[in-house]
Amino acid sequence: MHDPRRSVASTIGLLMLAVCTAWLVIENTILALAMVWREPGVFGRIALTVLKAAALLTARFWMSPATVALAAAALLILVARTRPAATSRAEIRHG
Repeated sequence: MHDPRRSVASTIGLLMLAVCTAWLVIENTILALAMVWREPGVFGRIALTVLKAAALLTARFWMSPATVALAAAALLILVARTRPAATSRAEIRHG
């Protein structure tokens, strides 16, 4: 049976998650802009460091068979979870 209290709690939880995420995005954008405004060269150094780290990690693992297997498994799990579950003809009634 559908419990309205659970769906309200879930909705409130998702709303709080969205508000917190939006706040973090706004706050980090303001902090990054303040940092760039004060010292424009810092942003370039940070961006270059992040790109170097990403390139290093990608170069090391992109051909790994384990990485390919994990990506394929993740894709299969996501596809399997999107299929609708088989409906049961038996319905349980409580109360």
